[in-house]
Amino acid sequence: MSDRLQQGFARLQAGRPLEALEIARAAEGDPNAKYLEGLALRAMGETDAALGAFKVLALTHPLVPDFPNLIGLCQADLGKIDQAVAAFEQALSINPAFVHAAFNLGRTLANDGRMKTAILAYRRALAAKADHLPSRRNLAWCLQQIHDLDAAGKEADAALAQQPGDPLALSVKAAALIADGAYADAAELVSTRLAADAQPVNAALALGKMGEALENAGEYEGAFAAWARANDGLRTHYAPAFEAVKTGFALPAVQQWADFDVPDFDRETGLEGPAPVFLIGFPRSGTTLMESVLAAHPDIDTSDERPLSTPLIESAGHNPDAWRAFFGTLPEKRAGLRQAYWDGWRAGAPEAGRVFIDKLPLNLAWTPVLAAVFPEAKFLLALRDPRDCVLSAFKQRFGMNAAMYRMLSLDDAAAYYDAAMQAGLTGLETLPGDRLLQVRYEDCVADLEAQARRVIAFLEREWSDEVLAYREKARDRFISTPSAPQIVQPVYQSSAGRWRDYDFALQSVRPVLDPWAERWGYAD
Repeated sequence: MSDRLQQGFARLQAGRPLEALEIARAAEGDPNAKYLEGLALRAMGETDAALGAFKVLALTHPLVPDFPNLIGLCQADLGKIDQAVAAFEQALSINPAFVHAAFNLGRTLANDGRMKTAILAYRRALAAKADHLPSRRNLAWCLQQIHDLDAAGKEADAALAQQPGDPLALSVKAAALIADGAYADAAELVSTRLAADAQPVNAALALGKMGEALENAGEYEGAFAAWARANDGLRTHYAPAFEAVKTGFALPAVQQWADFDVPDFDRETGLEGPAPVFLIGFPRSGTTLMESVLAAHPDIDTSDERPLSTPLIESAGHNPDAWRAFFGTLPEKRAGLRQAYWDGWRAGAPEAGRVFIDKLPLNLAWTPVLAAVFPEAKFLLALRDPRDCVLSAFKQRFGMNAAMYRMLSLDDAAAYYDAAMQAGLTGLETLPGDRLLQVRYEDCVADLEAQARRVIAFLEREWSDEVLAYREKARDRFISTPSAPQIVQPVYQSSAGRWRDYDFALQSVRPVLDPWAERWGYAD
């Protein structure tokens, strides 16, 4: 390799991909230059172009496993999961001991919710390189996701033997200790081993478990401090990506919906075809519990928070003027939007006789659009004491986006609750009475069967005793939300009214949340 190309790789390593790209293109004809070009393009976010470069290299050098591995990474970046998996498998067919391809295969499968096959991929990586720490700790995490806490704890121990302060392994080991009731040990493990400069995302997972352990031990101020520390790190880490976002589910957009007067529009569609049932509510209001119960019914399919509403939201636009124009032109666009919605679901529109539950809690903020595109749709509104909702959202480790970024602050989370409920009501209050059912979390944990019967009757389906076995079925489903560990446990009531233990931290948000608590019938 020429000295100039070596300089290019050094520039890329130093975070200067544009300079690396210029060097690579100046050395056209050298395979190392094409390799550098692809890496630089991917680092710049030019994924399609990077994919083209790696495909050229794979054709000209068919026995080099890194090229299909890099193709797989690009396909994964583009959301083409099956193509990515095929590329990683091709790399492994060239060299079964290529640990990076096996690791990337596992990570891609895990990100897609395919935990059991991800576990097999990580085991392939470890068979090739037993001390590959990224595979070991990710394997531990995947085992935790399928609720095999014993195996997860053992893999976490192995990872911690290699790197005692690894935050992801600490979080998995702490979860295993919490499951055994060893709360003090779990809290001490994280407190003594987590490095102050640990990567913020994985550090937040470990600190979240520390908070959970301290809460179980009744040490509420310490628990809150652990969650606040986790959230402060995440806010700093994610602020460049999400602080200024104003569209979609971001707080400024939701606040605009809260103040928007939905204009009159033609609600008669004249269209045939199914409509979803939208399961909405503020995060941590019991939507995952209700979805899991309903998913156990033989006539019901559920979405597990797939963003199927995206085409509708994008069509509506990003400001009140665009929204008024959307409603004004809706009749001619409605059929296409409905088709775009169902095209987003892997199975397409449900067959006659089946019910489809679209569970994405913060669709709450976009109910005016959802109810306009699907005027015949039914809505399940999950409710919980607002103070418990906001506190629980603050405590959780969500996948990050513009909405969940706001849950990292109690003040922001309370503002989001207020705006989302106001926005939701602008759509829900236009519905006929037989299209909306409120379901209270506290009622569900008090008598789940009674509430399940009530919901299934609302959906006009026959009762099935299979819904009472939802926990067993949930063990075989990947649940993408932080509620997954609780869903496979017996229903418990201890989280109802938990906000009272943290009233010392909630004083600044009580003026925002108390009026909603009164509206929904929650007494102090």
